[in-house]
Amino acid sequence: MPALRVHLPYESVPVRVRLGYGDELSRIEVTVLRAVVELWNEQLAAAPGADPAHAGGVGLSRLNTLFGLGYRMTLDLVFDLWRREYITLDLYRARVAPTPAVVAAFAQGEQQRLSSGEFKLETIDVWLDRVGGHLTGRSGSARPPDPELAVPSDALFSATVDDVSGSDLVRAAQETLSERGQARGAAAGAPIVPHGRNLRVMETRLVPAHQRPGARRRAWFPVDITVRLDPDTELVRVTVVQDSRRSLAQCERIGRLLTQFLEQRPGHRFSQKLRASVETRLADPPSLERSINRLTGLAGQALTASAGTRDALHEQLTDALRTARSQVEARVGGEARVDLLRAQEDYRAALRSVIERARRQVVLVASTVRYEGLADLLPDLRAAVARGVQLVLLWGRRHSDRIEQKAENVLEELRMEAAGRRLSPSTVLVARRSANVSANMVVADNHTALVGGYGYLGLLDKGTDQLGVVVSAQEPGGCEPVESILRWVRRAMPDGITASAVHFRERDFPGHEEGWTPPAERLPWTEPPAPLEQDTAASDAAVRSWALAWRNCAAEVRRTLNGRTRPSVTLVEDAAHRDALWDGVRAAERQVVVAGEHLATTVVSRRLTNVLRERLGAGVRVDVLFRHVRKGSADAEERLAELAAEVPAAFGLHEGRSSARALVCDDELVVGSFDFLAHEGFYSGQPGRRPPAEVGLRVSGGGVAGEAAVLLGAPAVHRRRPRAGEAHLAHRRSHRLLAALDACTDPAQRAQVVTEAVGAPDPAGLLAELREAQAPDELLRITAAAALRGRTDGPEPALREWAGWLLEDLWSRGRFVEAWVLGSALPDCGPPPLLARTAATIGTPAVADALDECALQDGRTPGRTAALIAVGAAQVLAWPGRGGTAAVPPEVALRVREALRYLAAKDVAPCWAKLAGAAVSCPPELDDPGPAAVARRQLAREYRNSSLDEAWEALDEALSSATETKFSFEAGLKTNAHLFHANGLFGELRSAAERRDLFAAAAWTQRPELADLPGFLDRTTAEIAAGLKNHVIHSSKRRAYLERLRRVEAAAGAVAAFRDERADATAAYQVEPAQALAGRLSGLWPELRADPAEQTAAERHLTEHALKQMGDIREWGTLERS
Repeated sequence: MPALRVHLPYESVPVRVRLGYGDELSRIEVTVLRAVVELWNEQLAAAPGADPAHAGGVGLSRLNTLFGLGYRMTLDLVFDLWRREYITLDLYRARVAPTPAVVAAFAQGEQQRLSSGEFKLETIDVWLDRVGGHLTGRSGSARPPDPELAVPSDALFSATVDDVSGSDLVRAAQETLSERGQARGAAAGAPIVPHGRNLRVMETRLVPAHQRPGARRRAWFPVDITVRLDPDTELVRVTVVQDSRRSLAQCERIGRLLTQFLEQRPGHRFSQKLRASVETRLADPPSLERSINRLTGLAGQALTASAGTRDALHEQLTDALRTARSQVEARVGGEARVDLLRAQEDYRAALRSVIERARRQVVLVASTVRYEGLADLLPDLRAAVARGVQLVLLWGRRHSDRIEQKAENVLEELRMEAAGRRLSPSTVLVARRSANVSANMVVADNHTALVGGYGYLGLLDKGTDQLGVVVSAQEPGGCEPVESILRWVRRAMPDGITASAVHFRERDFPGHEEGWTPPAERLPWTEPPAPLEQDTAASDAAVRSWALAWRNCAAEVRRTLNGRTRPSVTLVEDAAHRDALWDGVRAAERQVVVAGEHLATTVVSRRLTNVLRERLGAGVRVDVLFRHVRKGSADAEERLAELAAEVPAAFGLHEGRSSARALVCDDELVVGSFDFLAHEGFYSGQPGRRPPAEVGLRVSGGGVAGEAAVLLGAPAVHRRRPRAGEAHLAHRRSHRLLAALDACTDPAQRAQVVTEAVGAPDPAGLLAELREAQAPDELLRITAAAALRGRTDGPEPALREWAGWLLEDLWSRGRFVEAWVLGSALPDCGPPPLLARTAATIGTPAVADALDECALQDGRTPGRTAALIAVGAAQVLAWPGRGGTAAVPPEVALRVREALRYLAAKDVAPCWAKLAGAAVSCPPELDDPGPAAVARRQLAREYRNSSLDEAWEALDEALSSATETKFSFEAGLKTNAHLFHANGLFGELRSAAERRDLFAAAAWTQRPELADLPGFLDRTTAEIAAGLKNHVIHSSKRRAYLERLRRVEAAAGAVAAFRDERADATAAYQVEPAQALAGRLSGLWPELRADPAEQTAAERHLTEHALKQMGDIREWGTLERS
């Protein structure tokens, strides 16, 4: 569960939207337009050779008469078609004419390519999260529910609409429309049922900044976070619980900025509130793998979900599916071609190549600007300016940095080059002051970027090598990682004028194609399953279909992810580098490579070396590369040297001339200007002074991480790429098994399916996954038994654990014979063999021998003795008769009583000794059929008498109701008096009920008059009321009276049902001694149930089974005592 719910500030953003009903003409639009074209063609055919430009056109009145739509509707249709330039208007004569393009389209039968003209323009407000950059059309709270948990305004939280993509804008506008519909439904008191076509968002445009209102509205939206103290770093870290509304990148940004706010503003009230809820444990960052695992786990529960819980599970599955799909789409959207650079010569050549590729804009981001580095690239920059390429320079690491004069002269030369070619003054854009960035990048348009730690505009240090990556687009529509860098450049630009001139959207660059769809939006997702219409009443087939559909969705997400072969690139900012180091090292399974220019004690602390030592113990290869040791950081080098000495085969410490700054953890590479071995990743600067921005790239998959590790000098480590369907094999096996069993009804085939499933490797893993999926216990029992078949000689530890579970399950259900057989095959599992044999022989003559052996066994505990006494008493008092005899054999009863005498004399609680004494003192004449049989007979008689009394009372009530029927006319009064007279039909029944004469009441129900009660009532009334004016009972009075008489007849039938039941009078002499025994046992019962004797699980199950056998005796005794 999330530890805390905070509220993020959202600001309103006005958006202009074009709302329509689709991309094609509606049927009425096509019909009207076809009529206009045909009437126009008729006019032209009637006047051959006439100039179409001077034709009269089609009158609006004729269109109105032709279709009968009314003038208002006709004018609206004509306006929509005119707005799309499909017709022309003659306002003076009120006539319309089709355009030549429309006439040609209808002539060629291609009218379907004409887009709809029915739309409207509107300005709506959407909401932008200033922290994470999330855009939504839903309404939030005008005020935060808890002001102390409202994220305050701060310069850190500076997300703008530049960070929002066009698809996000369309989605937010669509959410606004949906919310409007819900609001109208709430106002009407019922949901709005859509009719016809749904209104859709066709186009969106942000309102220009100069047209936006000065005062913006604010709303608050909740987000769940966890605030944890990392025990390794002792740093507080905020992690956002991802939902289906925010992307993984937005959640990571919110967590990173809130963590940075806690570090920079520890005294703020919001920071203190968050620190008050700190948990000390490792923080699990949101990841795609965790999201898919959650979806797979929920899908596995769908088939076994209980009725009444499936609707809630469906909502959870829908949210989990949206989250997983959005993360997969983000990963696909970040796919690009990635090329690695190592040698400085290659790095400089790549710089020139990237600049040469630019056609619209080239962005230079440099932490240091010196003449030497800038002059080296001057020919390439001059050539770019000559091509009309806009040059943007973002520079400076510290607030006080300045561009040296010689470098400024080079920039001025470029400005003069642009002015000489009469280019725009914005062709060369240089940040007016230091941007406070610690990054070095070159970006060409929106398709190529070079990122690394090499300060290419500084001094040319030709003796060192760096690691850089060139990210380039695979398709002509641009590259999302490159565009994210451009959006970061706009945010990092220190002055707004220069920032507004930076191009960053896909449509700003050449090669933009209208209608181009990003790869992430082209993924062929299937439709999510619809919820069950009736949760509790859904058929088994519907539930199975629903569950299998969800499993297919989960498998589709996994299959789509595993089918991607290209590397995916995302932006890493500021403190996220530190989190990447710790999270990557802790989660690594194969290889860790940490490369930095400097080595500092503040980073390479004892905590970090302990984590590295732990990973080395897990078989992970670790390499650390550095160039310099910072002053006072000799301890860091010593700690790493100790690790190298401890595990020389798995740990490599490399000191050389490389200045590469990179992190490799399994299949992920993080590269940039961040020094992982010297930079702590957090800042203690004064509030209001933004720390230097650190920007890098995270490259996932595609084998890039392994290639980078080899280039850095680390040994190659085999990386196994997961195949589609390989991950979570046990989950998939359990799903296939459940689905196959659901589709199979033949027991033999079901057994074959289970046998084949457990025949695969790791049957214990399959059982564990079935238990995690909450499979029925019956399936677990069958699968466990099948898995143990043929493996009882020496099962593996995990399977032995399941053997113990199966034995425990058999004992808990009283299946002692099966437990004894299984325990004999597995002597090291389950209870002692002698106790198991005693339990298996219950109800058979062999129980006497087993009890004797157990009673004489040495080292018997009080708990074991209590269990044996319970078993022996149950054999004497409640013989189960499994041996083919209904009563306990006399010789068995004699020997069991002797064993009970012996056990009662041992160290045992008094209540158990009294139970043994009661069984021993039970008269032998009660052994056939036994006290339990007598108790069951007497209980049945008591229940019968109680039910008969209730039936007599119901008959009395029915007779009273019918007798007291009120009539306002003489015929009804006389008829009722005659029927209920002592000699009348119902009067005889009343007399029998008063005497409680069961046989008389049963005989009454056989009277012939009851065969036709309505006819009998009419005949009786006619005879009694002869000569009266109203001599019949009719209408509602007759129906009500007949209903009361029928109730009397039904109540009499219920009493008569007891006529054939007889109280068993046999063995009446046994009742009195059995009753005394039952009273004695019921008095002992609370002590027996509450005895604190220490018993093993098997002894407890055996005791409860024996007491349950004597339950009828206890119940009879309790009933007699009450």
